Amino acid sequence: MLLTHLDRDHAGGVPDFPHAAIHVHRAEYDMAVQRKPAPPEGRYVTGQWSHGPSWTFYGEAGEDWFGFKGVRALGDAEADILMIPLAGHTLGHCGIAVRSGDKWLLHAGDSYFHHGQLDASPRMPLVLGYFQRRADMDRGMRIANQVRLRALKLNHGERVTIVNSHDPVDYERCRCNAH
Repeated sequence: MLLTHLDRDHAGGVPDFPHAAIHVHRAEYDMAVQRKPAPPEGRYVTGQWSHGPSWTFYGEAGEDWFGFKGVRALGDAEADILMIPLAGHTLGHCGIAVRSGDKWLLHAGDSYFHHGQLDASPRMPLVLGYFQRRADMDRGMRIANQVRLRALKLNHGERVTIVNSHDPVDYERCRCNAH
């Protein structure tokens, strides 16, 4: 099971797959499970992994992928599935990139909340922006990673489709392109 991070709305299905290996960034595991450093109160629901799943960790060392450093292949000799560190929303937040032929789909998790944030002139609804700032664990890193995602879309948008976790516009665009 590949998770961008362990927030309650992303790790809720972990108990449904009690024997699955859970792939996460080491910093995410340390904060959410080991509580080092202590996470913000209520950020994680520890009952979602109280059954003691098998964890597989990724860190900052790894390959380069379109200028993103620390990319890790998930046991795949052809590197068709990658974990890409995108800290900011949480300290161990990652994106998941999946190759299909010569194209990639990058699930950027909660690296951005609104499709307009990846436009050349970033924009998003005010209330959503407030919520995003409140959810940030490292705002500077989140903003830096959004700049990198914006550049990825601008320079490689014909090869890489980027989606986030909660934007219905991203979802529909990705769903329609799959047909």
